[in-house]
Amino acid sequence: MREASANFRGVIDSVPTGVLIHRRGRVLYANPSFCAALGFDPAGRDVEDLVAADGREAIASVLAPNADAARRLPRVEVPFRRADGAVVLLELAPSQPVEFDGEAGVLVGHDVTERREMQVKSQLADRMASIGTIAAGVAHEINNPLTYVIDNVRRIGELASTASGGSRSELRELVGEAVSGLERVELIVRDLKMFSRADGDAVSAVDVRDVIESTARIAASQIRSRAQLTLDLAEIPKTAGHPTRLGQVILNLLLNAAQAIPEGAPDRNRIDVVARSQGGVTVIEVKDTGSGIRPEHLTRIFEPFVTSMGGTVAVESRLGEGTTIRVTLPVTTPPAATPPAVEPRVVREAIRKRILVVDDEPLVARALQRALRAHDVTVALGGREALDVLRADAFDVIVCDLMMPGVSGIDLYEQLPGELRRRFVFATGGAFNQRAQQFLAEVPNQRIDKPFDPKLVAKMVDEFQPLDAR
Repeated sequence: MREASANFRGVIDSVPTGVLIHRRGRVLYANPSFCAALGFDPAGRDVEDLVAADGREAIASVLAPNADAARRLPRVEVPFRRADGAVVLLELAPSQPVEFDGEAGVLVGHDVTERREMQVKSQLADRMASIGTIAAGVAHEINNPLTYVIDNVRRIGELASTASGGSRSELRELVGEAVSGLERVELIVRDLKMFSRADGDAVSAVDVRDVIESTARIAASQIRSRAQLTLDLAEIPKTAGHPTRLGQVILNLLLNAAQAIPEGAPDRNRIDVVARSQGGVTVIEVKDTGSGIRPEHLTRIFEPFVTSMGGTVAVESRLGEGTTIRVTLPVTTPPAATPPAVEPRVVREAIRKRILVVDDEPLVARALQRALRAHDVTVALGGREALDVLRADAFDVIVCDLMMPGVSGIDLYEQLPGELRRRFVFATGGAFNQRAQQFLAEVPNQRIDKPFDPKLVAKMVDEFQPLDAR
């Protein structure tokens, strides 16, 4: 028995897989592979104390000592803290209890840190490739309306410089076409915002139809010369997930479908996107009439982004006949977050007010000034200038750009007292970093999306009570 025990210990000590034995979460023994992964011998310490803060819930799920629980539990990835302060990701699988001076639990662990890093790099490479494709398509889609918008504006300038000023009907037509073209550009930019969001890991209630429609518009220029794109989108409950990740998945599926179809015969080929709610899940199907996917390449399309949202991907493909890729996502809308306390809005009469417009773009500031011409407007070109103005004067409303170099709208807001903070209206062309997104999610202030509707800006300002009327 001693010889068998020694031989068994020798085997456990020599295997490249980490083995840890614990009793009620206290480490009794860790083999050299487990010690090497951590950079020290954890014997005598609690397993939970070895784990990084964001891994406590995961480790608790695998410390169950009974055999039935061990058989049911899947492998779980848990971040551990190394002796040098780095974090190592171990994929743990609980095993059946063993006899180790009494019954003890066993954890078998594989170091998957390098594998996860490679996956992240691969995902980044895929995303960069998609960005290149998006950039080419967006340039094409924006250049078309810009061509006639610029031409129309030049013509308007010519007419304005003549003695007659041109006919009113021609001017109305030119302005109408220019506005229509700019609205097309606005829609494209709005779709792109989904892919520029910095909160790719933040779970929220996703409107699947909106994501599909936005992504389809972005991919349209790449599909147009190859196939007809159709969308069949039923009413779908909002799904808990990552909007940016889901958009990336849909974009990859559409681009892959397009690349499987040769150019030149769009009337004979199709890419159909079908989305529906079925049995408590959301099912998204992308079907194409392309060349199909070879069996050895099928695993490449299984997108980790889908599995990270609790979903699955299935593929049906026949060479020469096309491919159907089916993404299934759980319909589990997260509970609505409690909104911050906000004072009830009271619609005020259109009383002339003193307004400070803060924007580092002079032409944008001028546009806001025109929208608010019914009031007394002071313009500050940037946050630093606004600080100087506010030290010397008081205003009823502050319409402030969110993202500015130097002193941003966030910095300006945080340096002012509470009374002035309540008078901020933020104008933003897109919160493209995590700080800005978190700030907008937390503050109760009203905001204006650029490009803005002048009537909406004026309406927001009208809701504020003048300082001297309190």
